[in-house]
Amino acid sequence: MVALAVAFVCIEVDIATKSIQFDLRKIGESVYEAHSKSGKWPAQIADLEGTEYLKMPQRRTMLDEGVFVVVWQEDLDPNPAVNANRVLAYDNSSLLSRFGSVWVCRGDLRIERMSAKDMQALKIRVQ
Repeated sequence: MVALAVAFVCIEVDIATKSIQFDLRKIGESVYEAHSKSGKWPAQIADLEGTEYLKMPQRRTMLDEGVFVVVWQEDLDPNPAVNANRVLAYDNSSLLSRFGSVWVCRGDLRIERMSAKDMQALKIRVQ
């Protein structure tokens, strides 16, 4: 019975993690999509209107409520590979983020975990 409960929890954590990663990647893609449409880097949620991410149900609300946080930047390169050391967005609401391990979308659209200490080193304040 204990093994079954552990297996259930592991499956639920895996599903939640994949969902977070999906959203972060789509947010990162939307930053580049907004730039390609307007020629300017988005500086607020409204600048992402018309992107694939905000066309999905409930995504605007998730950004408005701070579930995911976009790190607004004005000096990205249009080539994602050049922005590998930058963070475009991060998870601000999962249980892991509350314990100091934050999922982030890097500028090259990689999704990885980052410690709160590493986020601070990049001058990104976890809300």
